[in-house]
Amino acid sequence: VEAVAALGNKVVESLRAQDPGEVLTMLTNETGFEISSADATVKILITTVPPNLRKLDPELHLDIKVLQSALAAIRHARWFEENASQSTIPILIPSQQDPDPDPSRVPAAPPALIPVPVPQGHYAVMNNPTRQPLALNVAYRRCLQILAAGLFLPGSVGITDPCESGNFRVHTVMTLEQQDMVCYTAQTLVRILSHGGYRKILGQEGDASYLASEMSTWDGVIVTPSEKAYEKPPEKKEGEEEEENQEEPAAGEEEESMETQE
Repeated sequence: VEAVAALGNKVVESLRAQDPGEVLTMLTNETGFEISSADATVKILITTVPPNLRKLDPELHLDIKVLQSALAAIRHARWFEENASQSTIPILIPSQQDPDPDPSRVPAAPPALIPVPVPQGHYAVMNNPTRQPLALNVAYRRCLQILAAGLFLPGSVGITDPCESGNFRVHTVMTLEQQDMVCYTAQTLVRILSHGGYRKILGQEGDASYLASEMSTWDGVIVTPSEKAYEKPPEKKEGEEEEENQEEPAAGEEEESMETQE
């Protein structure tokens, strides 16, 4: 952590030397550090080349999973640069400046209630019968429609991550709650979009975060948010688990009791 903080401070000093009037702040986090100004925040991820991953010392270096995640982010950024040259795709993907490969960690910040992962944005624009890029408005509607249909629900084929080996599905890193949330939120937004609420969804008419949880009216039509289908089971306390184990007789005891009754 100290080495990461030292690197962050060095980068800030270098930036201040280039523009002394710029007010910058640096904060460390579990993946690296962030440098913020009044207008923007840049997220810096820490990693190393793959051969060095086997030489890591847990007491000195960041967790290996963090470094592997940052390597995956680099692969995604390179893939995006090579395959998303069509103008519709970078506009469609509000998370393009955050190349985090985990869609569950992409911040759901305005103007998007549902962040669009890079592979899904590419899929919505290019994967159609004509193999020609769709117009931006059509592609955006299609993104919401395929999410509302359950593209990221358990058991769905989903989308294969083009940057990973094997058939790695991008939605498998999400929890069941997150998969359900994406689906029912998209269902609500599709209905709002059908009644002309695109400006509100895109954040052009103030805060839109309430749309997924509160009723809204569009040209006299009331849109009620879809309800979640998944309920997380309550966590059992240690005492309850021990009581259940004591109540359940062992298999051998059950057999002996049956033999006695016979």
